[in-house]
Amino acid sequence: MNYRMMFMINAIASALLGAVLLLMPEFVLVQLGSETYVSTQLIVRFFGGTLLVSGVLLWFLKDVAVKIQKGAGFALLAGSVGGFALSIIGMTAAGIFRSNGWVLLVIFGVFSLVYGYLLFLQPKQSDSKSRAPRKVKETPSANSGQSI
Repeated sequence: MNYRMMFMINAIASALLGAVLLLMPEFVLVQLGSETYVSTQLIVRFFGGTLLVSGVLLWFLKDVAVKIQKGAGFALLAGSVGGFALSIIGMTAAGIFRSNGWVLLVIFGVFSLVYGYLLFLQPKQSDSKSRAPRKVKETPSANSGQSI
């Protein structure tokens, strides 16, 4: 697993979820066991648009330098851990664990674990370029045929 692959998976997941939230907010709210007020649907559509944009941004980040990907990985790890913690706090504070709310916890948890692995536990990749041995430069010896 590398940053490129994880960014592709995250981009596709974010874009698909964003498109579903943008196009079918009432369906998602019913599946999560929430109220379907007009204002709630507008907020869900807003978050759908932001997830769609995040997916497109992650898709473009998959082809940048590894140093930039590592910085984005830290930001995505912080977002995943924060989302996991805030989801638990939000579900337990009201004493309500909605019907399919566990799906969000699984998604945030998996992304947190994978980004944590990529940033802290992944072994260093060896340089895949094969290098030819250096040629020894021939230096003229002291007895190269010259006489005094």
